[in-house]
Amino acid sequence: MTSAEQPTFRVVTVPDSADARLFVELSSYGADLAEARHALDLAIESRGEGSPLEDATAYLIAFAVVAYCRTYFPSNIRKPLTDHIDIPDELSEIHQLVGAFRNTTIAHSQSKLATTFPLGVLDGETLRVRDVTAATISQTLPPPLVDRFHKLVTAADDLLYEATEQIRQSLIEDLRGSDIETMVRQGAQLQTVDAMDADFNPRTRRPPYPTSHTVYWSSTSLPGD
Repeated sequence: MTSAEQPTFRVVTVPDSADARLFVELSSYGADLAEARHALDLAIESRGEGSPLEDATAYLIAFAVVAYCRTYFPSNIRKPLTDHIDIPDELSEIHQLVGAFRNTTIAHSQSKLATTFPLGVLDGETLRVRDVTAATISQTLPPPLVDRFHKLVTAADDLLYEATEQIRQSLIEDLRGSDIETMVRQGAQLQTVDAMDADFNPRTRRPPYPTSHTVYWSSTSLPGD
């Protein structure tokens, strides 16, 4: 089939409804879990000497922890993922461990997993004090726990898919019963709002049925700026 024979597609916004809002919520969990799994994939791939990702392993694991915990920690926007799926019993321990690791080490510096020591630097021969410095020793999740965490994220994503698929099929049937021609004629309902990077605002709250997205642009710096 040539490119000219390829089917064309039009995109319309699924009309606002309780199911549409639930679909948005469930799909947003899926985005978080995808980020967590991708970060863990990279962390696992980084094992072994010579990996270009070796120095980033702890940061990848930390990001995966944050992304996973976003799905069920308290939020003003959506319910916890665990209101929609049940974490398998055999993975409940690692689920709780990851949450505790997030609270005490990643989001807040409270645990002994990240400890800072005051150290005096002495001359090797005279023992004269040369300096005082601080050394922070950090410990991320050990490899066996990372592997277990990966299984948890994968299982949660599989269970989420089952819950989301039921709603998606319902929305397909509802959309088929809608006035498609009018929806297409009216054009895209999603609006892109352009803004400059100086206006970047993280203190926003997304609605349960979004209709727009702000894109922040940066001007290209000239050489020497």
